[in-house]
Amino acid sequence: MRIAFLGDASLDHVRRWAGYFGGRGHDVLLLSFEEAVDCAVPCRRLKTVLPTKLLGYTAALGSVKSELEFFRPEIVNALYAGGYGFVAALSGFRPLVVTTLGSDLLVDYPSSIIHRLQIDYAVRKAELVTTDADILTDILVRSGTPPVKILKAYFGIDESVFYPPAEDPGPEPHAGARIISTRNLHPIYGVERLIDALPPLLEHIDAHFVICGDGPERGRLERKAALLGLEGRIEFKGRLGSEALAGELRAADVYVSTSRSDSTSVSLLEAMACGVPPVVTDIPANREWITDGENGLLVPPGVPLSLAGAIRRILGDRAFAVDARELNRKLEMERGLWDQNMEIIERAFTRLIEGAGEGKNTHR
Repeated sequence: MRIAFLGDASLDHVRRWAGYFGGRGHDVLLLSFEEAVDCAVPCRRLKTVLPTKLLGYTAALGSVKSELEFFRPEIVNALYAGGYGFVAALSGFRPLVVTTLGSDLLVDYPSSIIHRLQIDYAVRKAELVTTDADILTDILVRSGTPPVKILKAYFGIDESVFYPPAEDPGPEPHAGARIISTRNLHPIYGVERLIDALPPLLEHIDAHFVICGDGPERGRLERKAALLGLEGRIEFKGRLGSEALAGELRAADVYVSTSRSDSTSVSLLEAMACGVPPVVTDIPANREWITDGENGLLVPPGVPLSLAGAIRRILGDRAFAVDARELNRKLEMERGLWDQNMEIIERAFTRLIEGAGEGKNTHR
């Protein structure tokens, strides 16, 4: 297949998605308005001439069309329904696949009429729309997208990297627990609420906290931790590579995600695969993976005392940690593996190309 991807090349999800197809031997080009770092496939950076994303992206439509005309893809895949999806739909190249990434439908879509018009147009023009959570599928169906046009497939994890430790997890509370968050430091992920939960938690347990992630909130969160007297108790490690991240997860006793909004979180799947009992916010996408009290605990977003109580509950119940580890490993094997899930997408792409005429560019 000759596949053109349009998406933010600075995002791991986008590079990984395009990289899968490149690794499978397909002819791939990634077009992006953002700079790519360590991209495994050919990537061309597009220039914007106007300041805002919408105006900048649409003003660059001529450049996008020129790149696509030169590459002559058999299929175009835009990763993000707004912005990239809108420009891809305007380009006229078909078949078009729009891949939703969560914030496009959960945050952008309800935020303004401009976003809704962009996303509705992109989805309407696409032959296929992919999602990775039931909540995203539900939003599309409620907006009028035919269910037959939607394919749900989770991103998944690499089980050769993310796997549980050999020994049973779950220290006693007095043994010095290790609590980890691997979410990036953006407001939507609510990592500040974890920091707020630490002082009441440390009144009852001896613990060390590891924050593996980066973003615009980092400086402010580090200052807040210092003001709360958490020096020596909390470590900001920044963004780690997959191997290092998996090692940190296997060394942890509890995984925490304080996100206010999410589709299926790959960070959660990585923690589950590494055998860490999760405490996550009670939002729809998390409920697809976590049954409260069985393989993890759900807490209301933005309530630090509830978060602290849930962490204490897991640390005080070794049997729960062991059971959660086994349940989560089974879930991962059933529906959380990267290669298995991407094969579903690859087959769907093949069917679209065959339907459009094998080897025929369908620009119109």
